[in-house]
Amino acid sequence: MTLRARLLLVLVVLAAAALTATGAAVALALRAYLVGRVDEQLLAAAATARTNPLLRESTDRTGLLRAAVAPTDYAVRIWRHDGSVLGAWGGRAGAALLDRAPSPAAGGVSGPVTLGSGTGAYRVVSFVGAGGQTRAAVGLPLRPVEETVGRLLLIETMAGAASLGVLALVAHRLVARGLRPLAAIAATAGAIAGGDLDRRAPVASPRTEAGRLALAVNGMLARIQAAMEARARSEDRLRRFVADASHELRTPLTAVRGYLQMLRYGVVSQADRPDAVRRADDEAARMAKIVDDLLYLARLDQEPCLRRRPVDLAAVAADAICDARAVAPDRVVALEAGDAVEVAADEDAVRQVLANLLGNVRTHTPPGTSATVAVRAGPGGGGVIEVRDAGPGMAPEVAERAFSRFYRGASRPGAPGSGLGLSIVAAIARAHGGEATLDSGSGEGTVVRVTFPSPARSGRRG
Repeated sequence: MTLRARLLLVLVVLAAAALTATGAAVALALRAYLVGRVDEQLLAAAATARTNPLLRESTDRTGLLRAAVAPTDYAVRIWRHDGSVLGAWGGRAGAALLDRAPSPAAGGVSGPVTLGSGTGAYRVVSFVGAGGQTRAAVGLPLRPVEETVGRLLLIETMAGAASLGVLALVAHRLVARGLRPLAAIAATAGAIAGGDLDRRAPVASPRTEAGRLALAVNGMLARIQAAMEARARSEDRLRRFVADASHELRTPLTAVRGYLQMLRYGVVSQADRPDAVRRADDEAARMAKIVDDLLYLARLDQEPCLRRRPVDLAAVAADAICDARAVAPDRVVALEAGDAVEVAADEDAVRQVLANLLGNVRTHTPPGTSATVAVRAGPGGGGVIEVRDAGPGMAPEVAERAFSRFYRGASRPGAPGSGLGLSIVAAIARAHGGEATLDSGSGEGTVVRVTFPSPARSGRRG
């Protein structure tokens, strides 16, 4: 059974029960009122007849007694002291019922009581006549009362049936209108199951239960769609990553295989063998470097495990400049730093950032190009590392993709590198809660800026 049918059934049953209870209460109240009126008439007739001197033991004077005791619609029976009947009228049925009337106490009145049942019932009062020589019973039929109550019940039944019909029709309309948002939500779910991920349930009023349900469903659908879109983007990045990694590894792998085959088949002369082995070893080292960088990026992307501790960026920058001068003595690398700038960071990761940035300067600028490493406090706390070079700079389209993995732009011919240096820099900055940005223009040099948050902010990221 549908929810709509169950609601209609419950409403109709409850309404029928309420109408039945109300009708029964009204009928019982009316019957009690009418019976009370009958009792009042009987008691008034008994009070009048008790003091009438005609109610004495004597000869039969039925006509006078009838006029003295009660009008013609009453059933009356009068007994002498010895139990013989002095007078009776009101029909056989009424007279027979009056014989069963309870005897009143001496000088008193008994009743009213109901004798008989159904439409043949009588309401009866018995009393002792004047002087105590006679006893009388007076009764009124309850048939008019029962007929009145019966007509009322018939009217209530017909009116109740009509009311239930109207109520069922109105309830059907109201329930259908109330359940319309649920039908819309079901239709939305069906459309989404069919592939329409942009479909949303209409929200009529957020104050209603259906409106709140629609809002909750729409929020859930938005989160599901966002998760699916993020998954699609992740899968797309993974496909590009695998394609780029395959392309980057293919070249050194092919070179190593070529040198090994040359050595295996004796193509290389004895004098050139050391050079071939060295070249194969260089290509293998290049592959190992690419794999190490990929693994490092994967760890940073998934769950960066950073050993945070207070790090003086200026001191680390000074060490990195010394290392860069040792590798390329012909290049001038200056340090701009004032007071110590301390952040909560992984010192090895910070050294990796500086090594990659200074390595990029050596790789992508002409020999002898100078560079500057600036360290300063950030505007909201934390620290900033800035590496500037006086090289040829980058074209806008190259600068836009500089942090993409395996993207090398226009490097110097024969320059080493896998295109992962700046990607690692950006990943380290994100893992610390900071960011890496780049400003460059053709002929204007390049500036790479890496920010580290204050210890409090970086601590919250854990």
